Amino acid sequence: MSAADRLGIGRLLRSAPSPGADIQGRLYAQLGGSPAAALMGSLCALVVLAVAIYRSSAPVFVVFVALEIVLAFARIAESRWRTRRKAECLSIDVSWSALFSLLWCSLQGAVAFVIMSGDDPVLQVLSATLVTAALGLICARNYAAPNFATLLLLLMDVPFAAGAVLADAPLLSVIVILTPPFMFGARQIITTFHGTLLKSLKAEKENLYLAYHDSLTGILNRQGMDHHLAKLANEPTHTMAIVSLDLDGFKAINDEYGHGAGDTVLVEVARRIEAVVGTRGVVARMGGDEFMVLVRDCGIEHVRALGEKLVERISEGAIPVATDVPVRVGASAGFACIPQDALTTHELRIRADMALYDAKDAGKHTCRRFRQPDRPIGDLNAKLRRAFSRGSRVAG
Repeated sequence: MSAADRLGIGRLLRSAPSPGADIQGRLYAQLGGSPAAALMGSLCALVVLAVAIYRSSAPVFVVFVALEIVLAFARIAESRWRTRRKAECLSIDVSWSALFSLLWCSLQGAVAFVIMSGDDPVLQVLSATLVTAALGLICARNYAAPNFATLLLLLMDVPFAAGAVLADAPLLSVIVILTPPFMFGARQIITTFHGTLLKSLKAEKENLYLAYHDSLTGILNRQGMDHHLAKLANEPTHTMAIVSLDLDGFKAINDEYGHGAGDTVLVEVARRIEAVVGTRGVVARMGGDEFMVLVRDCGIEHVRALGEKLVERISEGAIPVATDVPVRVGASAGFACIPQDALTTHELRIRADMALYDAKDAGKHTCRRFRQPDRPIGDLNAKLRRAFSRGSRVAG
């Protein structure tokens, strides 16, 4: 909304209190929706103006027609610009869509004032019909920003009512009495729709978080990591690596102290992994006592050092699972890199798991990089089956 902020109308387009940047962005997107409906509004306005030109010799209606056509073409150009930006996955400033809505409502208000303050009952009926229909359209297109929608309603309805007061028919002044309750009702509709949309977006955000995050540790789960990798699948120019981690001695803790103690260990291990990785990568719990770290734009030695540090950090220091009951857990790690060890993210995951089992076969508590197998084909198939079975386990 940078353009709107520069024009001083940005705050009209924001929800209060702020629902957060991501949800606010979704609300902004609603303001640029239904371009066809907006163009239908312009078409109806042109029909009314054509009748006005037919029944009146006032040149102002010709000016109104010219302005309506210019605005319609501007809206078409802006809609096409947004479509191109969306196709290229670029950010979209909907300020221009909001500005055109302001200009169009101001124009309709001016047309309504001129017609209602005249003496042609046919044009007055057509104007009232157009204004009423347009007010419904405004509510439907702009309820994502209640204050902005209310301003658009006022830009149309106030000139309409003012023109009715100046009309030759005194009884048309009753419109002034009808305007406040009508505006109140429209405002209620807008705020109700806005509240429903806001609740829906918040629920969608919460559900998405639950779907992609591990409920125990709070880090990504398998689905979350899959989603993250899917987004990176079309970026072959970037280097990336996966470090697969598996805890050593975790089953013994579960067997001796129970699953509650095991949960405590998993939470602490996730915290230690995040502390080591920081903002350099993405951390996920893939199921049970298995973790995965994804890092990008890194060299082999950097990943090796990261894997070794993770093994060391997980293993150091006891973890209290109850009062005076400290336990220790170890870790093994394996990693693979794109493009040195794999060409796709699917290969990368499998080969990082194969490297992990190399580390376990080497005596655990170590970090190994994927290497092309030099063992008999039977051993390789067994190792692949272990990697695939690890990938298909249900997250614990």
